[in-house]
Amino acid sequence: MKQQPIQLSVITATRNRPAQLAHCLHQFHRQSPGNLNCEQIIVSDGKDPTAKLLAKHWGARFFELPEPRGHAGAFAKDFGIQQARGEFVCFWDDDNIYEPHALATLFATALGNDIGVVRTRHRLRVRNQLTTLPRHWSGAFRPGDVDTMCVAVKRELALKESWGDDHPPPGTDFRWLQKLEAHQPRIRYVPVRIGYHL
Repeated sequence: MKQQPIQLSVITATRNRPAQLAHCLHQFHRQSPGNLNCEQIIVSDGKDPTAKLLAKHWGARFFELPEPRGHAGAFAKDFGIQQARGEFVCFWDDDNIYEPHALATLFATALGNDIGVVRTRHRLRVRNQLTTLPRHWSGAFRPGDVDTMCVAVKRELALKESWGDDHPPPGTDFRWLQKLEAHQPRIRYVPVRIGYHL
């Protein structure tokens, strides 16, 4: 029987956060994807035998960078994109909360486009309060108004630019998306909230 192509790859960069990673893996399996075919890819930023065991237990593909690279997992995300088999990629941080419709919403928003953008509740570091991102979608990414968990990107486009660079975090997600914008992608925005960035 021919296997259905993978439509969406979920990439999680992690390192030495077993409780958060276990929760993230559990949330992936709580999704209501319908007939959407997804894979979960865990990339450890350096050696992490516990993450490897957790990924194996939950049936996720596991990779690890030989040495920690830092930069909020930017280099691990690059590696995850290279290993992904899906038509689209999205990024789940291991400390976020995802609604059961998150993957289906991300994929449906991106389908037929290059980038899909949805919404999330986000705890602002400065004032320690929750807000919704993007606040007001203008058709372009703005610093401070987007989070990694808000986007699904066609893998073909995602491979054209790297997350990892010489700029330290925060802002690696915005800089990567800004580089993708230079390719004049088709972007679709749907104001459906898929979770919480805490």
